[in-house]
Amino acid sequence: ILLVFLFALFTDIDECAEGRHYCRENTMCVNTPGSFMCVCKTGYIRIDDYSCTEHDECITNQHNCDENALCFNTVGGHNCVCKPGYTGNGTICKAFCKDGCRNGGACIASNVCACPQGFTGPSCETDIDECSDGFVQCDSRANCINLPGWYHCECRDGYHDNGMFSPSGESCEDIDECGTGRHSCANDTVCFNLDGGYDCRCPHGKNCTGDCIHEEKIKHNGQIWVLENDRCSVCSCQNGYVMCRRMVCDCQNPTVDLFCCPECDPRLSSQCLHQSGELSYNSGDSWIQNCQQCRCLQGEVDCWPLPCPEVDCEFSVLPENECCPRCVTDPCQADTIRNDITKTCLDETNVIRFTGSSWIKHGTECTLCQCKNGHVCCSVDPQCLQEL
Repeated sequence: ILLVFLFALFTDIDECAEGRHYCRENTMCVNTPGSFMCVCKTGYIRIDDYSCTEHDECITNQHNCDENALCFNTVGGHNCVCKPGYTGNGTICKAFCKDGCRNGGACIASNVCACPQGFTGPSCETDIDECSDGFVQCDSRANCINLPGWYHCECRDGYHDNGMFSPSGESCEDIDECGTGRHSCANDTVCFNLDGGYDCRCPHGKNCTGDCIHEEKIKHNGQIWVLENDRCSVCSCQNGYVMCRRMVCDCQNPTVDLFCCPECDPRLSSQCLHQSGELSYNSGDSWIQNCQQCRCLQGEVDCWPLPCPEVDCEFSVLPENECCPRCVTDPCQADTIRNDITKTCLDETNVIRFTGSSWIKHGTECTLCQCKNGHVCCSVDPQCLQEL
């Protein structure tokens, strides 16, 4: 009898199972030795020992919603929904630009593109013409040539670069057409070199014809002809000089050559759709797309590689989002390099490295070094750092 009494005396009573507890709504009763405990359900916070109330994670900022998302409180939790103009699951929201961002632009907010240098427009679709907008002043011996994202000062006819490749064209110098035979003076005249050109002069006492030599053929003074390989260009011989120009388009002339003057073609069937299908171009319009020069010609789009200025230098680089390489003086900035195998480098441990070789810098895991024509160029690989 005593044992039965002691067992009954020290046996734990499960207040939760027997309903002998005081836990209120939004709580769960948990039995403990000799007592019980009221635990708040998920999404609720304690008021006192026996009751809990709903927890608004949105108001208390205890949520995992993206900064560009809206937080909606729910019973026992919350929902995240991306704001208008953003896409994602609510915890991660990215800006959405309906028309996309072209030419390397980045979508930074709803329908807002951050454009790289040299481009503008809602979708970075417009190349900034540094030449016509007055941003650039080329040397008097050079012409400003606009290119996608940048510009180039190109030597005028009668000049060539002396190899220094100055950005503004100061390195352009006169070509001696007479000494190099690059003139059109006929045999009965004498070539005199001038700054940026030449002059065909008649020797004293002679009666010169003023004829020209073009493509190894004699053209008489005053003669007009169409180029054999370009029916849209007209040339003439004027007192020893060959003058060539594009055909002047007179859209009022009913016999105008629409091949040479596509802008005179009014037919809707001659229009072209942009590759995205959202923009239309008239016949004769030109534009740049993905480093290609495109033109609408009587309803058909013709594209060809964008012509780039000649890069005759030791170090050149093709910047991101640009189409043409440019010269640089720092070999560490260069993408391409004319390797000179006679030039070597000393690494950080005084080991001789040949031009073109690469190695991981001693004492590091993510620093890659290269020998570029006697110059040591090192850079840290960000992806390698993330993997450490």
